[in-house]
Amino acid sequence: MLDKIVMHIPVDASLVDIDSEGRYCVFGFDLLDIGLKFGSYDVFKDEDGNTKCQVLNHPYSRLPTSYTKMAFKFFHEGKNYPYVELKASPAKILQGHNVFGSDWIEQGALEMLGYLAESHPTLYGMLAIGETEIKQLDATYSARLRDDNQVSQVIDFMRNMSSRHIRKSEKQVVYKNTVYFGSERGKRFARKVYGKSCEFQAQLDEQIKLAKANDKSAQRVVKVMSDPDLLAFTKGLLRFETGIKAYVMKELGIPTNLFQLIRYQRANPNFLRDLWIKANSEIFKALEGTAMKATDHDTVFNHLCSVYAKRTALGRVSLTKARNLFTFYTNLEVHGFEVLKKRYSDTRFYANVADLVAAGYSKAFLQNLHVESKSNIIPFLKLVEINFENQVPENFKEPISTFNQRELRIA
Repeated sequence: MLDKIVMHIPVDASLVDIDSEGRYCVFGFDLLDIGLKFGSYDVFKDEDGNTKCQVLNHPYSRLPTSYTKMAFKFFHEGKNYPYVELKASPAKILQGHNVFGSDWIEQGALEMLGYLAESHPTLYGMLAIGETEIKQLDATYSARLRDDNQVSQVIDFMRNMSSRHIRKSEKQVVYKNTVYFGSERGKRFARKVYGKSCEFQAQLDEQIKLAKANDKSAQRVVKVMSDPDLLAFTKGLLRFETGIKAYVMKELGIPTNLFQLIRYQRANPNFLRDLWIKANSEIFKALEGTAMKATDHDTVFNHLCSVYAKRTALGRVSLTKARNLFTFYTNLEVHGFEVLKKRYSDTRFYANVADLVAAGYSKAFLQNLHVESKSNIIPFLKLVEINFENQVPENFKEPISTFNQRELRIA
């Protein structure tokens, strides 16, 4: 799935000049007349007491789309040639979520350009759209694990690994269920692995807050993200996200001009997947021959404590229920579902099963726990298998840009 596009759109050369200090500048218009909010690094009063501003700066802004907003900034002067930067997740702006999505660049890029043209037509008219450059593409592919607990276990396992060419990042984001490899500022690739369910729920909570504040786009996003089938699809999803930089694309002879790249992808439909494989080959090579436990008692117990710890009237934390459920879990592992069913009353047995299911362990998993425990150690690459043919649900339809649907000409 194409999860992010970063593009730079240069100002038309007829509007650009170089001053005596060798700095680029845009002439022939007033920055304050193009509908953008500018700040200033230099505010002062002249001899008549009038407030004056110099060194205007356009801060990062967010442009509205049908769903989530798009990051936007106008770099209008300085040592670099003037350009507009757009950053967005094509999946999010086209469909309201990025649980799954398309690999195709064209529709997402068209959506980004279309909303820039619609929101700031004067600025859009100043840009050389045909010279738009792609600076980064994020490609994301997923492994389907048993449940979110196993996802957390795999991430903890990967947090301690590194290879000859890919070192684990010093950036640790444990609470976001994420592990980084290498530097995000690397000139070729930026890699991270994370659990989708945890990230998705955090995004949904944020959108719900915005929706309650009467944010119309957030209300549309919440409607999409609250779909039970979509929520179910995130469970047990381990994501490998890779930022592919323009530098490595040029090294490999892949065009970075947006429209040339769209044509290139039509001729090479799997090029994103191939770059993703190239970027992550060292990680998977480092994991060859590595095995890990399919279940881990410490992880299970700590998770049950986090779900069922209870504060008593005296202010102490009681772990009694978590301990009892952990004992029931380990008995299931040793004796099996049917044997244990005979040793408990129906009420107690099914109450324990219901509590484990509520904690995130599916009934099917609990019914097979006795069998799994006999072959608990499994090869890592068998556990974390990327199936490229199973990245989207069966009813997935390729999204079409709003502006294609309107039959508008963007470039």
